[in-house]
Amino acid sequence: MVKKNKVSKEEVNLNKFLSNNWSLVVGFLAAIFTAGTIFAQFTALQAELSTVHERLDKKIKVINELEDRIIDIEKELQYEKGYLEGKGN
Repeated sequence: MVKKNKVSKEEVNLNKFLSNNWSLVVGFLAAIFTAGTIFAQFTALQAELSTVHERLDKKIKVINELEDRIIDIEKELQYEKGYLEGKGN
């Protein structure tokens, strides 16, 4: 019986605490909810940033390949220009 009274007194104390400090409890729950929302947004932004980074890497590779092709074409044009000038003189 002693344990039963002890438990009920603790429950009464908890109920009094919650009824007297309900705004604190609501604020705490709101803070937890807000932290979860912020974490979810941060995770989504991190995933989006990774995707953008991968796409940018692919575009940089394509640009570098095209730049190399342009350099090769310019070399070939200069060679033909020099060949035609040498042949013409």
